[in-house]
Amino acid sequence: MVEPTFHAPTGAPVPASGRPIHLREWMDEPDVDLRSLARILRFIRRVNRYLGGTRAVLLHLQDWSRQWLPQDGPIVIADVATGSADIPEAILRWADAHGQRIQLVALDIHAATLAYAGAWTRRRPELQLVRGNALRLPLANGSVDYAICSMFTHHLDDAAVLTALRELLRVSRRGVIVNDLLRWSSARIWVWLMTVLASGVNRHDARTSVAKGFTLAEVRRWPAAVSAPWLRCRVHPLARFTLAGERPLAAGERGKPGSAGLQTPLDPHWQPEPARAPAPLQLRLVS
Repeated sequence: MVEPTFHAPTGAPVPASGRPIHLREWMDEPDVDLRSLARILRFIRRVNRYLGGTRAVLLHLQDWSRQWLPQDGPIVIADVATGSADIPEAILRWADAHGQRIQLVALDIHAATLAYAGAWTRRRPELQLVRGNALRLPLANGSVDYAICSMFTHHLDDAAVLTALRELLRVSRRGVIVNDLLRWSSARIWVWLMTVLASGVNRHDARTSVAKGFTLAEVRRWPAAVSAPWLRCRVHPLARFTLAGERPLAAGERGKPGSAGLQTPLDPHWQPEPARAPAPLQLRLVS
């Protein structure tokens, strides 16, 4: 959920917006204090768990899983701007409980955030942590089944939102889930009340997140802007939305894609942790 590079290339179609994109969250700063970053990430984990962020993602996966076939093999999901990887963890718990085979690639550009994700998640072969830019994902076209992105798009300006969404569409073969906040007056009120006793950094970032959220009209313009009319906006409790959908597939097109491929990584010295590299999902670095 951390992405210090905000601006998309010039010329991208940008819908008109009243969002205060000049506001910055402390967690977006490249030199954020590590203690503050840990406090923010813990706060986001609680928000996702108790205020519907995780549930919003699982609702879509539960619905789509009815069409997953055993011969498809493991379902491969990329969680973009993963933060502390709490949503990937929840997906794997759900998969374990329902007998689903899932492989997850959790990506974030912030090295310290990935370090916390590695420390706080249970080591298991189905989860791989990867450093990558949401606006230029280090994954090959169609290399995963689903690409999801939670509590991140509000960090971006309007052009960059569309760039990130196009990247999710590019790397995913079956579908996409975007999960974020609505800029509603009621949301401003409850987040203000919820953070009265919070730490200064959590209070600032939570209130800024809602202020930089979206209206339904803004979100509903995205599918046409990225040529994905099959994406649908859904409102969830506590001023949350998802923009999600499965790509229409031609008959006989339901087989598995090839193994996910990493293009040139942002950090040329980065290598995936061997303990986290799942056998069925071979991510390769391309020089």
